[in-house]
Amino acid sequence: MKNRTSYFLMILFCVYCSPPSSSEKNEYKILTDAYRAGHLTVVSSIFKEIRGKRKFTEEEEILYSKTLFYSGEWKEFFNHWSVVSIKTPEMVLFYFKAVLLAKTPISVSSSDESKLIELLPVSPEACLLYLKFNKNKHTNKEKKLFLAQWKQFQTQADRLHKELGEKK
Repeated sequence: MKNRTSYFLMILFCVYCSPPSSSEKNEYKILTDAYRAGHLTVVSSIFKEIRGKRKFTEEEEILYSKTLFYSGEWKEFFNHWSVVSIKTPEMVLFYFKAVLLAKTPISVSSSDESKLIELLPVSPEACLLYLKFNKNKHTNKEKKLFLAQWKQFQTQADRLHKELGEKK
């Protein structure tokens, strides 16, 4: 009897203490497949169920942000943005696009704006978003810097085009 009880307890311990990562990975794969197929409402509802049960993984936070963005659920997107711990460059770009697309005025924190500014040297999209976000608040010196940055991006694009042309 003791042997059966200890065996039963050992099985229960193994079942409840095993890492749930395999089911989370499988769930994430299903979500990404549904997202890529364009089933945004399904993905969004599954994420809402997951949020009720546990915290999102980093990958899930990014996918949930993208889902909210492409669904146009701005209020939920901004609520989610305020609790996201890791804000990747891609998510920063999505955030500023959402700020520009949302019909309601959104106050942007200085830390979020500084994250966009950090992307200016490496992303033409970040430059465009920054210019649109700040509208006509640019000095001549800033305009010259943006034009110089544009020339650098153009040079890199020309080099890429030349490199791809040579490899044909």
